[in-house]
Amino acid sequence: MGFYSKFSGQDLIESYKNQLDYQGEASQELLDEIERRGSLENFKAEINNQAIRLNECNRIIKEIHNHYRLKTPKDEVSTTIESNIFSQKEIKIIVNEKYDIIHKTTENLNTDHETILKSFIGLMISPIVSSIFIFILLICIKQLIVFHFFLLIPAYIINYLIINKITGKTRSNLAVFIATFIATVINLLIFVMLII
Repeated sequence: MGFYSKFSGQDLIESYKNQLDYQGEASQELLDEIERRGSLENFKAEINNQAIRLNECNRIIKEIHNHYRLKTPKDEVSTTIESNIFSQKEIKIIVNEKYDIIHKTTENLNTDHETILKSFIGLMISPIVSSIFIFILLICIKQLIVFHFFLLIPAYIINYLIINKITGKTRSNLAVFIATFIATVINLLIFVMLII
């Protein structure tokens, strides 16, 4: 029983491709396992088939992005995209998944007045909460009598989590990122004023 005998078919394909990429040829042990499971020609045909399916899927995703930019309804997109490789049912699944991902990403990156207002509210609340949390931590752990700058890391995380909950957007959104950064700077100023 060789090293590759416990590999799944996909793991075997990945190992084969990696060895070709890095060594220029596959090891004899890997080739023996491929032959044991079938033939090298069938194995290469499977790799080629996967590459064709991946390229077709990428083409469909590019079409979905173009349709989304043009504000084409999701149902219309799934009927207009055609493929010789994927069935209409598979295309509909790809369209639904990608349309939802694109929509969530676009909404997350959208910085409107509501996001700015909620980020500002989070900016007012989060430094207070994170400072209180850090001070309680400093009191409970008496070894941390002096403030250390590494405590800004948990302050940043707390600030981000509070602003994220208030806005419903991630730090990929510019307003959320700036509000979190400013809140952390406010934490730093609070800690410096208390030390002095």
